[in-house]
Amino acid sequence: MSTGNKTFFLGYLHSFRGFAILNIVAIHAFALAGFMSSKNFNPNNPVSIINELLFHNSTIYFAVISGMLFIAVLKQKGYKAFFINKFEYVFLPYVFFTLAYSVFNNKSNDWLALQPGLQDYLKELPRNFIYGKASFVFWYIPVLFFLYLVTPILDYLMKIKKWGIYLIALIIAMPLIVRRVELDELMATDFLSLQTMVYFTGAYAAGMFIADSMEKRLEWLRQNKRLLIGIAIVSTGGLLYITLHSIDMIGFFSVKSTLYYIQKIALSCMVLLFFKSLGEMQPKWLNPIAKSAFTIYFAHVFFLIIAMINFTPIVQLIQYEKISPFNIILAGGLLLLISILLSIIFAWLFRKIFGKYSRMIVGS
Repeated sequence: MSTGNKTFFLGYLHSFRGFAILNIVAIHAFALAGFMSSKNFNPNNPVSIINELLFHNSTIYFAVISGMLFIAVLKQKGYKAFFINKFEYVFLPYVFFTLAYSVFNNKSNDWLALQPGLQDYLKELPRNFIYGKASFVFWYIPVLFFLYLVTPILDYLMKIKKWGIYLIALIIAMPLIVRRVELDELMATDFLSLQTMVYFTGAYAAGMFIADSMEKRLEWLRQNKRLLIGIAIVSTGGLLYITLHSIDMIGFFSVKSTLYYIQKIALSCMVLLFFKSLGEMQPKWLNPIAKSAFTIYFAHVFFLIIAMINFTPIVQLIQYEKISPFNIILAGGLLLLISILLSIIFAWLFRKIFGKYSRMIVGS
């Protein structure tokens, strides 16, 4: 970070990380507000559809960012430093939060119900670690570990001068055919989906590919931004159509999964271009969000539930259905704001207490 170019690059990538975590928290905040609105909650109502169209599969943003960070920052330090970094700042926080959240009985209808006893807690721990079951957002962490393991292979392929780029292009394109397994399927059983890992490897490889010749490839994207906008609009329109007509699986092929991948990759490129265009004038309000992004990812669902249960104005707003669907939109916005703020405060407290070791505990 000593050179101006490095600082400039990390600045807009940092902003992208803040944007990514906002999208991830948003889909959960608005979905929770909608789910709590009535016993007859309809997932096909306009608010739910718009929520899905805007924010579903936003984890792709994180995969792209991770790939870019490896090439831009961590690669030069060597694989040993890379894996140590991920052990300390990803695996250890995952262990901490899994140990903490496993005290809750996630098989109960009561979100904050505790495990009946120590034996039940210890029984659930291995399952929660292996499959990311301690919280419903933890499914991505085993996928992330897989991405780290295949990083040297992807890096090697990128170094092959004659045909390596074609293999990388093939890997980036694989999610057009291979679908991700959706959350409801993952929560129903205990398994690690190779399909999902391949799906996110595509986005991770895309991030590596962009960062490998950053200025050249971002310039190409800038010159073709109208194409990106068109792809984003068409894919979003396609998603709206298949959602309204309940279209998805054609044999083993998922139209929805493919369109979401296309949409989010196009949006990733557009958001990168936008933040790059800001130069050194990155949004200051995004900095604390980006700085605590990993902690927010781990902690936001817990704080959403706390706010939902204990913050009476939100409950009253959700129940005030005379202004529906604006009550859900307002409640979801409040839940988003509160969960982000509480997660940032949580991260700040750990930094104050544990200093540099805080990243090994809560991820920031």
